[in-house]
Amino acid sequence: MSRCGRARRLLSKVRQPERKGTVTVCDQCGKPAIYNVDGHPICVDCNLKIQQAFQIRDNAIKQQINFLLDQADAVTGLTGVMGRYKIQAPVIHQGPVSFHSINVDRSVVGAINTGNVKKMEVALNNIHAKNQNPKLEQELKDFTEAVLREARLSVQAKNDIVEQLSVLAAQVAMPEGSRIVVVMKALVTSIAANIASTGLIEHWASIKHALGF
Repeated sequence: MSRCGRARRLLSKVRQPERKGTVTVCDQCGKPAIYNVDGHPICVDCNLKIQQAFQIRDNAIKQQINFLLDQADAVTGLTGVMGRYKIQAPVIHQGPVSFHSINVDRSVVGAINTGNVKKMEVALNNIHAKNQNPKLEQELKDFTEAVLREARLSVQAKNDIVEQLSVLAAQVAMPEGSRIVVVMKALVTSIAANIASTGLIEHWASIKHALGF
């Protein structure tokens, strides 16, 4: 079987995951899963990455075949006898970078720790999947984006706050009996101190109230 054939066979295995009472989450990132790839529950974003990886490999194989055909033409002196594969051009993203639910302006993408943003995104998805609290989920998302846009915060302060938010959100995603309240209180206090010189105090007060602090 050719490499292209094997890639198509793997893609054909993508199917809907089984759901039994609870929300199935992606075993790669923790987002809600709607596909099943070789027994692994996969979300839309990770399934897209898998298909993009197959497409990249498929293009590489086609480029190699085209090169060999070009070499054959050069040796025989015959041109245009064998067709060539058409290679799809990559899509270049021009708009703001989006980590699923958190929008990050291009002006700060190179400076902020995107790993912390990704952790925050996973935590928000876990809140959505496990706690079904859309109001708090939205407030935390909006506050994270407001922190990343806030001109009065240094890059280091933004990274610190987003990291603290991701830990706090991960606690919120847990059942109430499993949360470490003392850690949550310390994070709430620290974040409030970090934004004291900004216009985000009122927004944070609303989140504190929703958290019960």
